[in-house]
Amino acid sequence: MVTDFYRSFLRFRMDLNITQPRTVSQPPPFTLNNARFPLECVCRVTTGVGAESRTIEYAHGASCKAEQVHVTENIWHEPAADMCLIASKDEFLVIKSWDRNNRGVMLSPASLGPQPERQAGKCADAFTEMHIQRRETVGRLLNSTEEIVNAILDDRPVVSQTEYTTADGTHVWIEYPVKVVNASEREQFYQVDTGPVLIPDADSFDGVHQISTLRLAFVAHNTLGCTEFLMNVPTPVGSGMSVNHYSRVCKVAAVNRMIAVD
Repeated sequence: MVTDFYRSFLRFRMDLNITQPRTVSQPPPFTLNNARFPLECVCRVTTGVGAESRTIEYAHGASCKAEQVHVTENIWHEPAADMCLIASKDEFLVIKSWDRNNRGVMLSPASLGPQPERQAGKCADAFTEMHIQRRETVGRLLNSTEEIVNAILDDRPVVSQTEYTTADGTHVWIEYPVKVVNASEREQFYQVDTGPVLIPDADSFDGVHQISTLRLAFVAHNTLGCTEFLMNVPTPVGSGMSVNHYSRVCKVAAVNRMIAVD
């Protein structure tokens, strides 16, 4: 069984009669809203060993743009921002990207301070409800390059799983739909180039929220055993400015699986 990414969702409920928002930059023109995001990736991070081990599952919702909901005009925020939501059952991470980092956009109310590019916290503090609806479907493991190539050329939906262990012993398992992939029936190869997915980056830990270690990345793996991530990180563009961009390469020794979805 694999995640049915066509029927799996991350959804939050915001009832202003119960919870005051902590992640918005403009006052909401409603009292109740439910926002739903299809899943891009499921990530399980395991730390410790044996009886001391701990696994947390994270869900990554598809990106949207900063918007005002339930208005007659001026839906898009100015300045415009890309936004995505990541959540576990306890914590959330909102990632926002403007035309440059440190844009100075204030949270609403302004007493909360500037809105960071990466805002982590407890789900219960920012949302009335948070739901991760991960549905499963039947899949068939593709056991050879030939089977993978045939599934691609037959236009079968494919889900991939990637597992690896970091230098500090953290075990990472990610599952994601294969959106873009290369294949050759002549040379008998495949190469995945897809995303975004979630991977941990210890350097991004805020010291409080475990979810803050996660970064967005694109993943590439191929017949020859090469697996590389291209991470989204603050990237200098000159004049002391930076933007969030997929620019840092991370190479891992991974086990990859390709699974055709029935």
